[in-house]
Amino acid sequence: MTFAQRLKFYGIGFGIGILMVFVIFGNRSCVSVNEQKMQELVFQHFELSEKAECKLKCLHYNAFLLKIELRNFEVNYDITNVHAKPCGQYFVQPKEGFKYKFNMVIQDCDTISKILDINITDPKVVCTDCN
Repeated sequence: MTFAQRLKFYGIGFGIGILMVFVIFGNRSCVSVNEQKMQELVFQHFELSEKAECKLKCLHYNAFLLKIELRNFEVNYDITNVHAKPCGQYFVQPKEGFKYKFNMVIQDCDTISKILDINITDPKVVCTDCN
């Protein structure tokens, strides 16, 4: 068997192997736990507490814009209380490199993501009428 025949034989086997791997695994991607949790929170039904709605008005945001911009945020698991009763509470902050004036606490109950509170980090923004 010549070198060219061996190379051809190897190439056919390698091609069949790649095809099998693609069929078995498809186009899966590597996603970190943090990114996966944020995707879950964003794609669930979205609710705001009264306090969060008031602070959004102070920031001149609406719920739709906030939901779109949540992809630029990440969960800080050092502060998060995943085992809180009745539902886990996640502290969400902007990713490094993004400048937002707030971070928030999101409660994750089965299929509902409820923003409990928005912590305004910009000292120039003052909400006096929000409890």
